[in-house]
Amino acid sequence: MNTVSNFCVAGVVSAVSISASAGVIYSTDFNSYTSGNLNQNAAWIGTGGTWATTGSVNSGQLAMSVVSSPSGSGKAVQGTSEKYLSSGRTKGYLDLGNSGKWTAASAGGNNILRTELDVYVLGGQSMASSFGLMSHKSSFEVAAGLMISNTGQVWTSNSGYALANRTNTSTVVSLNAWHSLKQDWNYLTGETLAYVDGVLVASYTTTNRGSVFASMLFTTTDLASGSSTTNNGYGYFDNLAISAMPVPSPGAVALVGLAGLFAKRRRA
Repeated sequence: MNTVSNFCVAGVVSAVSISASAGVIYSTDFNSYTSGNLNQNAAWIGTGGTWATTGSVNSGQLAMSVVSSPSGSGKAVQGTSEKYLSSGRTKGYLDLGNSGKWTAASAGGNNILRTELDVYVLGGQSMASSFGLMSHKSSFEVAAGLMISNTGQVWTSNSGYALANRTNTSTVVSLNAWHSLKQDWNYLTGETLAYVDGVLVASYTTTNRGSVFASMLFTTTDLASGSSTTNNGYGYFDNLAISAMPVPSPGAVALVGLAGLFAKRRRA
């Protein structure tokens, strides 16, 4: 009975997704990227429309670098956590505002910025850190974020990446394995849905909203105090996809929630 229900719900949700008029902005598996610093790879040509990386890391390291995938197939981006204090961050961001890509893709009422990303966090790391994605309202205002910590805990973040801005979900995932993250952020209302491995894990409203600057690959360093000159946290990113999506009808939202419920039952 559950199998039939799962199939039916998945089929309806899939149909809803396919029929939606999404504005695809960018997608990549990073396999065609040049190894080394992420910022030498132009996602597209245009003012402000290239990758940039920021973050203060230890000597000889890169905040975001294209490397061989930890699972041994193709390439991925390695995110290295910042070395300083709590709430340190490194990021590789794709400028959606200055490039004009968000304006073009969101035309016609596509108010939801959807970011999808696969994340792999190494086990056995002593550095308290988290790895995932972030949507920015502006160059200095964070909006919504979804991350996996070095213990496997899944966090969401509301209008900031500091611990005070983050919320623990009830989801803990395995380390040394790939997990899919998806975040739907309505940039006008702030309404946000967060999914891990296809299951809805959080729904909240961001304080920062009203414009779109960038989608980001993101790491945090969560040390309470002090600094580390010998230690870092490492995570990997793959299969990035960024889209501008229409706001779903209430019926479609209900179906997605129902599909998540069935998925949770299946995993139990």
